[in-house]
Amino acid sequence: MLTRPKKYEEERTAADPPRRKKRHRKSSVFWRRRMTAAGLLALVAALVTAVILGAGHGRAASLKEASPTLILARAGGLDISTPIRPRQIEGLGYHPAGNGLVPLSPRGRNLSGNPLITILSGEAGSPVGYFLMASAGRQGPETGALDVGAKAGAPVYAPVSGTITAVRPDPLLEGASVIEIQPDGSPQERVAVAMLGRIKNGVGVDSPVEAGRTRLGTVADSSSVMKNQLSSYTKGPGDHVTVSVYRLD
Repeated sequence: MLTRPKKYEEERTAADPPRRKKRHRKSSVFWRRRMTAAGLLALVAALVTAVILGAGHGRAASLKEASPTLILARAGGLDISTPIRPRQIEGLGYHPAGNGLVPLSPRGRNLSGNPLITILSGEAGSPVGYFLMASAGRQGPETGALDVGAKAGAPVYAPVSGTITAVRPDPLLEGASVIEIQPDGSPQERVAVAMLGRIKNGVGVDSPVEAGRTRLGTVADSSSVMKNQLSSYTKGPGDHVTVSVYRLD
């Protein structure tokens, strides 16, 4: 029977411990690195969660205390104030509504997007949170129109200062109206407020309006005859007014 030389056995036995120690050191370093990386990820996740929760807890109180002229968006150089008193807002949702509309630049936190991006943008502490709603087959910029949710019958105020140029029936809801306003200093632009219910007495064409101060009417009861898209993103039936901006040719 063949046997290995004793010298070979002694050499192998003597060489094995260093190799084992080397493998052990590599394994220990690998696991220490993994644990360190996992710890850092957990710390980052905890910090992000804390910021998000902190912003969320501060939102309701801040919104209730916000100014009646709280800016929700910009259209070029035009500020769009909330048409609903901040404490009565039930949700905000942007959506396409036609190719001829001016894209609105939302203010606040994008609740449809990545929370980390919101934090990095500096809007994490904003009292305003909005959704970018599905296009539902509509054409135009994704922020072409803004639905501002509130209970049916809630008062609606002018989102810009200027002069009313038109009061017409709303083609999307029987019995509702659309008011169009020419903003001060912007003769080629029109700001439309749709889904209005009862129009306030004395409000009509050529009436001057002041942003956040002049009452236009009330929120129409649209949820009784249609399913509002906003209801899929917020609590409640989704009754709202819609604000959009277009430019004259």
